[in-house]
Amino acid sequence: MKFLSVDQLELLTGFLTGREVGDRILNGRIEAFSCKRAGEDKKLSKVLEQQYVDELASSPSALGSSPLGALSESSTRRLLIDLISTMNASFPDHDFSALRPEQFCRELHVNQVMTSVNRHLAPLSETYNSSFLDDLWLSIEDVVKLRECEVYSYVPDMEDDPFSQGNLWSFNYFFFNRTLKRIIYFTCIARSKFSLPSSPTGTLAAGAAGIESDAEEDVGDDKDDDLMGDWEEEA
Repeated sequence: MKFLSVDQLELLTGFLTGREVGDRILNGRIEAFSCKRAGEDKKLSKVLEQQYVDELASSPSALGSSPLGALSESSTRRLLIDLISTMNASFPDHDFSALRPEQFCRELHVNQVMTSVNRHLAPLSETYNSSFLDDLWLSIEDVVKLRECEVYSYVPDMEDDPFSQGNLWSFNYFFFNRTLKRIIYFTCIARSKFSLPSSPTGTLAAGAAGIESDAEEDVGDDKDDDLMGDWEEEA
């Protein structure tokens, strides 16, 4: 997966990093990726593809269906690998290669996802700027065209990922536009500001935006550099 540098999304991620709201600290990121594979992604893809094919051959019923679709279909296997690769790119300190399809689900309606995100992040609009959520969704729309997206979510395993231990809540959404071959990964966690610092929060704050962008497309043109100005002034 190739990280796409988009000015507006980087500003939003910066705003969501270590943001204090009442007795909570939010750490979120909104990152765009091209689904074109290269380097380690190609290697991982081949390994996982062979693993799934071998499992299907040994036990056809075991992977015959999943929340992402039938894994007997190559398109479903590719989708699963793309979601895993996106998380690996966003969290280089974690390896999500062992994730199973049951740990993802397809969201039926983008409006429901938007409502859920708005509910979690409403305090930011109330505390910093009333236009925050509108600006957020307009920025995402610019990159992936929300109405053309399939939306998937990741369900934390409660054992070894950045979203579980010690968190008050978290969400993980993938906005996938098959036509544009792009994914926006939008994740956020909330922790009590009275809890001890731990690695998940630190890891979440240092994502794919910190690695070198290899994007072939310039999707950040003509962005509004003042998008975050009012928020930071009021903060």
